[in-house]
Amino acid sequence: MKRKSRGKKILISAICLVLVAAIGGGVWFYTGNQGGEPVNVFPFMYLGMTEYWGDSQESSGFVRTDGVQTVYLSGTQTVTEILVQLGQEVKKGDVLMTFDTTLSDLALERKRLDVEKLKLQLEDAKKQLREINAMRPMVIPQPSDKPDEDVNLGEKLTDPYKLSFNSDFDGSTAEKALICWLNSNSSVDEEILDALILKAAEYQSINAAKEAEGEKIPSNPSPVPEETGENTAPSEDPTEPSEDPTEPSEDPTEPSEDPTEPSEDPTEPSEDPTEPSEDPTEPSEDPTEPSEDPTEPSEDPIEPSEGPTDPSEDPTEPSEDPTEPSEPEEVEVNNFYVVFKVTENNYELAARNTWQGIYVIRDPENGSYRFKFFDAFMVQDHMLSPDEEAEEKPEIDFGSGFTAAQIAEMRSQQEKTIKEIEFNIKMAEAEYKIAQTEVADGNVYAQIDGVVVSLLTEDEAEMLQEPLMKVSAGGGFYVEGTVSELDRETMVIGQEVTINDWRSGMTYTGKVESLGDYPSAEGYWSGIGNPTASYYPFRVFVEDSADLQSGSYVSIMFSAGSSEHGVYLENPFIRTEGGRSYVYVRGEDGKLEQRFVTTGKSLWGSYTEILEGIGEEDLIAFPYGKNVKPGAETVESDLSALYG
Repeated sequence: MKRKSRGKKILISAICLVLVAAIGGGVWFYTGNQGGEPVNVFPFMYLGMTEYWGDSQESSGFVRTDGVQTVYLSGTQTVTEILVQLGQEVKKGDVLMTFDTTLSDLALERKRLDVEKLKLQLEDAKKQLREINAMRPMVIPQPSDKPDEDVNLGEKLTDPYKLSFNSDFDGSTAEKALICWLNSNSSVDEEILDALILKAAEYQSINAAKEAEGEKIPSNPSPVPEETGENTAPSEDPTEPSEDPTEPSEDPTEPSEDPTEPSEDPTEPSEDPTEPSEDPTEPSEDPTEPSEDPTEPSEDPIEPSEGPTDPSEDPTEPSEDPTEPSEPEEVEVNNFYVVFKVTENNYELAARNTWQGIYVIRDPENGSYRFKFFDAFMVQDHMLSPDEEAEEKPEIDFGSGFTAAQIAEMRSQQEKTIKEIEFNIKMAEAEYKIAQTEVADGNVYAQIDGVVVSLLTEDEAEMLQEPLMKVSAGGGFYVEGTVSELDRETMVIGQEVTINDWRSGMTYTGKVESLGDYPSAEGYWSGIGNPTASYYPFRVFVEDSADLQSGSYVSIMFSAGSSEHGVYLENPFIRTEGGRSYVYVRGEDGKLEQRFVTTGKSLWGSYTEILEGIGEEDLIAFPYGKNVKPGAETVESDLSALYG
């Protein structure tokens, strides 16, 4: 259905766009290109990359020296005297310099406690990892064991969308979210959002009216029939012996048992038992008249003698029937919760490809929309009848409440947390050991026989973040890391690696000098990778021109294989249909072209390698929207047009 645009603009942030794209199954928000406008195309450099260094691996280790000594000053040290000169030969044990320190024993103890605190954090993190590993995943059985011809998939959605019909779910909260069953060939545009906000207003108005009517009904209503207006409550049996004032076994002419007095307890005498308000012998009022059956429901045995006979004049009748629904007062709605559902092949009872919760926010001034996402995992699919749910959805084993994929993600994140804590412990231990040497006797001794090859002033060393003094005997620095058994065969002796000194922020190039034949005792925690694999030690040599400090903790970056030039495109710009992937690009004639591509590996869940089909010179379109089709006019744009 073609309709005129009202000038609204759906505002989606870049983050929202990525999140919607990550849904991976069909909920896409139409962000422009209405009315035949040209399709925006973007340079490849905005959307992809041509060099991938993601195969790099990381390890870490302590710096050790061989034939070189560097002397650094800490923030608590002050030089009192330098006893050597540049180029001077020194012997092991010679005093190189003296210093004063403000580092107290208390401060040193704090550094030791920092290490212990991190170790406690590590134990807690490992305990959490054990709990995650022990989690039993939630299992949703699939009725795949039935023959295809016996599977009832329900109705097929042929319209662009279908909205939920249960007014109890009015979109006011996440638990009461509306449901929009979306056709897999449709995108979420203003028409759908406008229909949803009207539906939310309709249902919230109905519920507000129900709540208001519920407040009018008294908690102890008098026994008045709901519709007939008679004074006898239909739920009470007038023949019940314990309650019926006209019990035949008792004398109905007895004044104290006068059945014509409804306002008095029928078991209590009237104020003047000798002066009844009506003559009990009057034939028309005599309850003993044979023609009058006291149990006859057509006449009320406790009918007041002077009460109104017209229900509309009954003083006990409320002015308005509290059970009669009044016209609901319209509620203005600008924000609502909705779950977008996309099913396989658009069948009602087929597997859900998408179940995404969206909190929609409309600006009442200009009618634009904004979105936030919420977890719709526990929202009931109220578009299905209970019978359909019972028949088509086998019993769910909730287990831990998390799916296997969620548990795997939790495990991965916890392993990363443990790795970070391990690294922080190593750094803290290094700082503590270096600080221990500072509170000795205030002297710095030569650790080797060598030559003073570098000597700076205190200010120069602080400004350049370099050692105050360096003594060399022609050696260098060594760092030992670990490599996974999965990548060990790709590492070779002489391979270059990058050393990152976290203390100074400097990086240095080193070379792999040796590679162990037996797994390291430190295992996974000294390398980033598969925690179930074995890790082998390797040693890196760094020349003495580097300004590393003995005992410091550094990281080692190395490639598990040679990096290759390639084309990697963000996933939201790639569509798949019938098992084939394609992108929309500007063709040679300036028109939009659908181009099929050959894909390779996935990177971080965000990029896909394009082996064939596009290059870095292409202009690429976001592949969703009413005007995105082959032959459409194009216009080159920047990312502000995409995320605006």
